[in-house]
This record gives sequence, structure tokens and C-alpha cells, in this order.
Amino acid sequence: MNQTSTPSLLGSLLPSTPDTARLTGARGELVPRLLAVVIDAIPSVVISVLFMVIGFIPVLGVVASPLNALFQLVYFFGFIPWTVSTYGASLGKKAMKLRVCPLGAPLQRIPFVPALLRQFGNFFFLNLIVLAIKGEERVSLSDLLAKTEVVQVQD
Repeated sequence: MNQTSTPSLLGSLLPSTPDTARLTGARGELVPRLLAVVIDAIPSVVISVLFMVIGFIPVLGVVASPLNALFQLVYFFGFIPWTVSTYGASLGKKAMKLRVCPLGAPLQRIPFVPALLRQFGNFFFLNLIVLAIKGEERVSLSDLLAKTEVVQVQD
């Protein structure tokens, strides 16, 4: 099955499609996976700082906090799962040369709901517990719940 992505504004920033990225045959290591989560959090931090600054403006300050909360929800539980389900990885995973795929099917993408399930685990850092326990297999709680795996790729 030939999967191709449609051109988009984010296309150049997001991972190669499964047909063009080459697998290394290894699951994602702990440190690159953690760094991917940190990279994914950078836009959230930047926007939070922006809303904090706006919060000091008398009239705008009233709406800054609710807008920040809304942005955070949309970003973490909408945008990141969407990029994972559409492109196979988030911005952080692209930077770390990782891809999320269905368990045992490294050339396929996961649907939005499993991507959202994974994101809940990532958001609450629940994946670190299982990564620590099942370190040899490099499986996170998010992977177990969504029946996915994170694999290394080459551009």
C-alpha cells in the first residue's frame, strides 16, 4: 500500500512519509525519546511565556490565562496526536529521527485515537515508569496502551 502525504505548510518540518524514510531496524532509545518530548514541549513553553507577558496588560490579562489553557489543550491533545497520526511523528520525534507506528508494522501510521492515547501517557510522564522497568524492550506505557512502537529512521 503506497502512502503519500499531501503538501502542507508543515510538510517540510514534519517527518518523511513511511515510503521515503528508511528504518534502521532498531526501536527508539530512551534518551532520544525523552529529548523528543522536551522538543515537543518547547512551543508550549514559548506560548505560555507569551500569555504570561500578555497577562500583565490590564484588559488583556483577564483573557490570557483561559486562552493559554485552551492553547495547551489543543496543542498537546490535538496537534501532537494529529502530527503523529498524519505524518508518523511529532516535531520532536522528527528531530530525533524517530517514528511512531503500529506494533509490528513499521511502514504504517497509527490512527488518531491511538495517537491521542499515547499523548495522554506522554503528557503525564507515565511512559517513563515502564521505560525504566522494560528498558531492554524500549516499550513505554503509552506504547503498551496504544499497541504502538517507536522506531528509529534515517531521512
